[in-house]
Amino acid sequence: MRSKAGNSSRAFTLIELLVVIAIIGLLASLLLPTLARAKEKARAIRCLSNLRQIGLASVMFADDHGGELARSSHSAFAHGEAPWARALAPYLGAPSGREWKNLFDDIYRCPSQSPKTSWSYGQNVYFELSPETDDYEGGPATWRRVGSVPRPAATILQGEVTGGVDHIMAHFWLDVTAGDGVATNRHAGWPNFSFVDGHVEARPFSKTRSLESGTDDWNPMNAR
Repeated sequence: MRSKAGNSSRAFTLIELLVVIAIIGLLASLLLPTLARAKEKARAIRCLSNLRQIGLASVMFADDHGGELARSSHSAFAHGEAPWARALAPYLGAPSGREWKNLFDDIYRCPSQSPKTSWSYGQNVYFELSPETDDYEGGPATWRRVGSVPRPAATILQGEVTGGVDHIMAHFWLDVTAGDGVATNRHAGWPNFSFVDGHVEARPFSKTRSLESGTDDWNPMNAR
């Protein structure tokens, strides 16, 4: 006669093991997308923090330089000035020497950018236009100084770029080229932007420039 203890203890059958494995696989398939979204959300928040620091550094630089913003490589060398990445370094904890280049692996790098390049962020070229070239849509002569921007809280200063350059040629955009150079698909289509007043926001690109709605937060004259 078998004991009750002997009847109560038995090994799993193959079918039962397969069922358990299937359940674990199902749970993993449900959890992995959630974990991936959470990870990307953390990256987006880190990126937003990066742009916040860069935007505030831009404002502090302007305060120390007669209200003028740092230039990008689009015009800095022609004017004998350092591009914004170098010019803002002292305001971001990298005052001199080679240490400022470390910012490219820290504040100047969006953790979601792939493949990694030397630039994750670019400056709106509207702020570098000279009186000779700035005649777009009958705009004012120049917006080189922060104080000349009509609506600083509505006007984009920097945005995420696809890589390769430190500026965004927003003044050249036609309807079919709007967004060229901007990382419009980063962070699930909600890239980050800094504004002239120093605040930052995540927005779909269509909320920053749209022919249908007449929105153009890149042009200081039209930003609303």
